[in-house]
Amino acid sequence: MYLPPIRMLVADDSASVQAFFKDVADRSPMPIEVTAASTGTECLNLLSRGGFNLAFVNVNLPDVSGMEVLGLVRSQGDKTFVVLMSAKVTDARLDLARQLNAYEYLVKPFTAADVNAILKTYKQVMVRMETLIVDDSRTIRRVIRQVLESGMFKLSIEEAVDGETALQRFKDGSFDIVFLDYAMPGLNGLETLDAILIKQPKAKVIMISAMPDKDLEGQALKHGAIAFLPKPFFNVDVSRAVHKALDLKMPNLTANWSPGRDLKRNAICPADDDQDNLAQANLAGDKGRTLTWV
Repeated sequence: MYLPPIRMLVADDSASVQAFFKDVADRSPMPIEVTAASTGTECLNLLSRGGFNLAFVNVNLPDVSGMEVLGLVRSQGDKTFVVLMSAKVTDARLDLARQLNAYEYLVKPFTAADVNAILKTYKQVMVRMETLIVDDSRTIRRVIRQVLESGMFKLSIEEAVDGETALQRFKDGSFDIVFLDYAMPGLNGLETLDAILIKQPKAKVIMISAMPDKDLEGQALKHGAIAFLPKPFFNVDVSRAVHKALDLKMPNLTANWSPGRDLKRNAICPADDDQDNLAQANLAGDKGRTLTWV
């Protein structure tokens, strides 16, 4: 099947960094066209014109910071798959990167394997997947649907109110990913899981439950679930489960983070002197909007 070339922007004032990404693209089995930008203004102009599938943007670009650029294009409605990068990282930068809906924050030096893992994720993003949500709670089904539909993956979503209805859906077609509640009338989650995997052994089933029970989690995984999500869960928890189901590396930007949880982050350097730029990007990026990480 023919796939059009991926248009990738690399915004970095280092010629060696630009050459590094060009080499990664040349070695990739995917067709990739690389465009380089050396300043923030050049990066902003290119992203504002549109047409790029993904972009690797250095935070410390000359004249306009990468954070400011991303904030400005996000405020214009741009949804480019963006990876930020720099030689240092702080809590403030990570928080702002999440608010600006960056997919990842790479800390230099990074490797070709790091970039290829992101390219693998982007390749998966281009493929539409059939998804089934099975839960007797209409509210839970609606919440999961909203999270999935606002995420980066292309998902065709159907719903089922119980195990029997879910199995009927499998008679009519197949599903790549299934979100399956444990406690339902009729067939419970484990019974439904067993029946689903008989019909479609390659289905990736994510068990969800209002009972955060380690024994139940162990049973679900033993029966073939790819992940177990106790309710209530954050958007990022769903993201982790989907990444795991698709055998994708979870971005470090959100791997150990959840909103509202006071987690320790790996800040390796003190704050630098570009806080004014960060503040401007924060304002430009519409801090108050709802973000998801699927």
